[in-house]
Amino acid sequence: MRKYKIYRFLLPAILSVMLVMGGFSCNFLTGPHRTTGPDTTSSNFTWTVDTIGAEGSILYDCCIINDTLAYAVGLIMPSDSVGRNNTIYWNNAAVWNGVKWTRMQIPLYYQGQKTFSTAYSVFARNANDIWFGMGYLEHWDGHQFKQIDPQLQSVENKIWESSDGSQVYVVGNYGKIAYSPDHGSTWQQVQTGTTLPFQDIWGDGGQVLAVASDKFGLGGKYLIQLNGNTAVHFNDSIPTGVSLSGIWFTANQEYFLVGDGVLTKHSLSDKIWQYDVNRSAASYYSFAVRGDALNCVVIAGGYGDVSFYNGAHWTEYRELYNPIDQLRSVSIKGNMIIAAGIRTYSGVQYYGVTYVGRR
Repeated sequence: MRKYKIYRFLLPAILSVMLVMGGFSCNFLTGPHRTTGPDTTSSNFTWTVDTIGAEGSILYDCCIINDTLAYAVGLIMPSDSVGRNNTIYWNNAAVWNGVKWTRMQIPLYYQGQKTFSTAYSVFARNANDIWFGMGYLEHWDGHQFKQIDPQLQSVENKIWESSDGSQVYVVGNYGKIAYSPDHGSTWQQVQTGTTLPFQDIWGDGGQVLAVASDKFGLGGKYLIQLNGNTAVHFNDSIPTGVSLSGIWFTANQEYFLVGDGVLTKHSLSDKIWQYDVNRSAASYYSFAVRGDALNCVVIAGGYGDVSFYNGAHWTEYRELYNPIDQLRSVSIKGNMIIAAGIRTYSGVQYYGVTYVGRR
């Protein structure tokens, strides 16, 4: 793949990013590839940016399992006309081996017949416990896929599994949440008290929190704590007009909410969220936040905006700014960050895009 150095973009005010809302079959990816050099700070990441798939491709979610295994999921289109007209050649995931991305198709069956679906979410505890959300759930156990119906009645926007593997939650549109107390064997519907789409879910230390919000935050937004199949709403003073898209936290230490800004607090009992009015991080709309520890948190969003928190201060990688990229998901583990999303040309042509950062 062709490599070139990333230069800082002058962002014209007239430009905006378009919002778009059997077995393993692998093909090597092609597309633009670019790298930046390291800096001398503690937030020192070297970045590689790749496009994935032909026109019509989009990536919705990603996760890192280790430094030689990661996934990005969505819809990945082939470039040739024969392939574009037959879903057998379409892909819904790409796997990272530490060097490059390779396309793959996660199988899906309907009434005994193999079919195809875009993948909207992925969550992994390890290489032998991976969940893919694609209308149904596909669970990889290290040997084979098992197809599971969580009866969500929605696409799976995000998936979360407890550290012991017993509890699984799936959140979707229309206020839908499904819960399994036995690693996906049985499922229960959670009454959430809202019809807003759930954007994200995370759990730690026995706490499981989910955020629901419309695009602009004007139709309402909710932070919900889940306990089995019971949901409790928090009456938090989140600023009016702020849309929410992501949540990550370490229980009883630090909570991060992102969307139209970054909000933090130290305890669930705190009524007030601290709002980063000075935009020390995330200059553009943020779609996702994830952390590996309280001194290792990353946010990704519009305009290719990536911000990293080292426990003391934020670093925003402005050399990555790109008015045609929108990063929908982000994952961090050890010394690696992966963000995935969509690159839009002329407001109508779009491709999958990944940012891989290493230090």
